[in-house]
Amino acid sequence: MQAQPQSSGPNPFCEVGRTHPRDRHRMRPVDGQAGVWECSRHDLFAQVVDKATADGLERGDPFPMHDGGEGVVVRHGDERQGGVLLYYRAKGA
Repeated sequence: MQAQPQSSGPNPFCEVGRTHPRDRHRMRPVDGQAGVWECSRHDLFAQVVDKATADGLERGDPFPMHDGGEGVVVRHGDERQGGVLLYYRAKGA
């Protein structure tokens, strides 16, 4: 189940930038999707999900994308707005 944030908050850092400081950059909000961000440079998305959902997912697990497509989990991020930031990408990307 997804958390429904009151506001999107500050844009999170891209997962790649979190682990490679020379490529540190922020993701951009996805239009019409509160609590969802995109990094078009690395084909990544991040979304706020509740802690129970995040705890049940591991890297490579299937994850429904915000647009209804099939995605896979990349990693968990920081706690945010009462949930956990979950990084994911489209399946096969």
